[in-house]
Amino acid sequence: MKQAFSILIIFLISINGFAQCDDIDKLELGGTYSSRTRNYIPFGIKHKDSIERENTFYPYDIKNIEEYSDFILKKAKEYIVKRANIDFYNKLVMGEFQVNYLDNVKAEYDKPELYELANYNVTYWILFTYRNNGFEHAFGLEFDKDGKMVSENKFPDLSLNPEFENLTEPCLALQKVKSDERFKNKKVDFIELAYIDDINSFCWLVKEKRKQVEKLGVSEYSVDLFYVNVNTNEIELIKKENGTVIACGYKLTKKTKD
Repeated sequence: MKQAFSILIIFLISINGFAQCDDIDKLELGGTYSSRTRNYIPFGIKHKDSIERENTFYPYDIKNIEEYSDFILKKAKEYIVKRANIDFYNKLVMGEFQVNYLDNVKAEYDKPELYELANYNVTYWILFTYRNNGFEHAFGLEFDKDGKMVSENKFPDLSLNPEFENLTEPCLALQKVKSDERFKNKKVDFIELAYIDDINSFCWLVKEKRKQVEKLGVSEYSVDLFYVNVNTNEIELIKKENGTVIACGYKLTKKTKD
């Protein structure tokens, strides 16, 4: 009995160590909830699960365009289930349904004629949140009026990667990156779940933290983004992010009493 108790204690400790590590507090929501364009009207999707970003105000309920949205949502489900499967689809939470208009038509909420979508050349942008064992990845898919998916792929093709939902722990990815010579003397900015279509796989994206600006004015910076395959824990890709940062400041003067 004593031996069994000791084994149990060791097992529990190993699990806890597997899930917790330095910089795991920098794990963020992967992907983005960004819109496809700026010229759109958003609608809230009512379903049995809670709506993503519940406090967001939607000017109109999706029932106002039900004739069109039902068809697009059906086509979206067909595309997702065909590329992945029904289990993957059931892990998704739909958060927003956006109708995108061409630039020559201004998207205004108070114009009922804009909801007669058959009269306009529109596309539909649907925002999703993928949830898997507490990890989350946000993405959008765009469909044309015929229900054809016209945006880039945002999740793996199951037929080519049957294990794509078997995610490794992010701590393993952090350890992999930190042990790589190319990350020497660098710090972690954040880690998140990402997707790379070229390898048809989710990856853990570990971004290098930008160094502190030491002088005022305009400075250039360059950081590395490490993509670690969630199935093999191998570094698949390292991208370079270059940018500009502007540091501003002012000098404080100390007042003296007369």
